[in-house]
Amino acid sequence: MRPVAYSTVHTQEELARMTEALSASPVIALDTEASSFHRYRVRVCLVQVSDRDRTWLVDPFAAGDLAPLGTLLGRPEMEVVIHDADYDLRMLAQEQGIRVENVFDTLVAAELLNEPEIGLASLLQKYIGIHVDKKFQKADWSKRPLPAAMLDYAAGDTAHLIALRDILEIRLKEKGRWNWAEEEFALLTDAPFNLQDNPEPGYLRMKGAKLLKPHQLAVLREVHAWREGVAERMDRAPFMVIGNEVLLDLAKEPPTDERALAARKGVGEKVMGRHGRALMEAVHRGTHLPKEQWPRLERPKRWDRDPDHDERLKRLKTVRDRLTSEHDLRMGIVASNLLLQEISRTRPGDLQALAALPGIRRYQVEMFGADLLAAV
Repeated sequence: MRPVAYSTVHTQEELARMTEALSASPVIALDTEASSFHRYRVRVCLVQVSDRDRTWLVDPFAAGDLAPLGTLLGRPEMEVVIHDADYDLRMLAQEQGIRVENVFDTLVAAELLNEPEIGLASLLQKYIGIHVDKKFQKADWSKRPLPAAMLDYAAGDTAHLIALRDILEIRLKEKGRWNWAEEEFALLTDAPFNLQDNPEPGYLRMKGAKLLKPHQLAVLREVHAWREGVAERMDRAPFMVIGNEVLLDLAKEPPTDERALAARKGVGEKVMGRHGRALMEAVHRGTHLPKEQWPRLERPKRWDRDPDHDERLKRLKTVRDRLTSEHDLRMGIVASNLLLQEISRTRPGDLQALAALPGIRRYQVEMFGADLLAAV
């Protein structure tokens, strides 16, 4: 792919000129590059913005306050095209307080169309005929100055996004799924501002953590807290200090001394040289924690005994699989496993009761509700 022409934005004056140039556009494309793969504190390191003809690369480190861009993105009449919008919207909300009001997510559109490959590179290749090299996808975008090759790569992420959006809109309307997309897009704007006040502790969000026993969780909590402290001081992504798999292994079978620690897979000489003693102390704290201080997982919601639940759920999955095949859809678009569990447990008696279930979409009720209720 030939490099895309772009303008760079490093000052408030340049930011003002960019937003003024974009103010008359009914649609713009947006992407962000962040430091999540390299830094402890995740920051927006670059913002790419395109209309149908031009592309700008905004350096928030140099330009500072992105409020003028936030004002532009917050206009309800301004459609903002993003691929896999959830992460970008959360980053802009958390760091800059920016709320995007009118989103078109090309990844969501591709899911609704049951595209076999929903990555941006695959979609651009299929529909625009453009090959995109994703070699800088996990690069360190916090470093300065950014090399020209990385800037060229970043510009390519938004330059063709509006053209892709137009094609996907046509296909959604052809399949009668445009209103599905509008419903999904509308939900994206609120998501960054609906965060829980008391999120689950980080160590419990690790894959496999909730399968551990309480005394093992005690060790995991200590070694995870140790890693967080090191990562914050070094301003490095936690996995760069030591991997999740290693922490889980230490929690399952805690080593008794530094020699045993050094022999564990994933704990090399570098880790032992820098952190061996402190890591062993964290393991020791976890293993010697009194039983009454062990972490306890919140018990799942208990339901009254229902001998027919499994059979209902089986019928629901059979209906879901049939609808998935008939309409050429992903299973989750018809109904997720979690939703089927909820339907089986609550046994809604009509479409109105079905529509009241948390998380269900209007189009799911309208298109598939009758068949799902019949299975109940």
